[in-house]
Amino acid sequence: MHRIAVLADQETATGFRLAGVEVFEAADAQEALEVLRRLVTQDYGLIAVNETLLEGTEEERQRLLRGRDLPILVPYPAPKPQLESGEAYIQRLVKENIGFYVKLK
Repeated sequence: MHRIAVLADQETATGFRLAGVEVFEAADAQEALEVLRRLVTQDYGLIAVNETLLEGTEEERQRLLRGRDLPILVPYPAPKPQLESGEAYIQRLVKENIGFYVKLK
């Protein structure tokens, strides 16, 4: 039986751990490759990887996985922060606290 792992950055690793998934952390693509080198020699059938940790590693990943059926690498999109302008933030806070929209000039 093969295991499932997630290779994530520090920010998203906690969420996967809370879900009960086996998680490995990497700060950048080079560190992610080092972790992948270890994981491909173990009994993992699927490794989900934060897509930002795969950037610029195509050739090395191909060499690493050449001739192997498993593990399957599945990139998942990195979460993107939703930034709002200072004005939109203040408008939202005012509406939440006093109950109606106020137009700022």
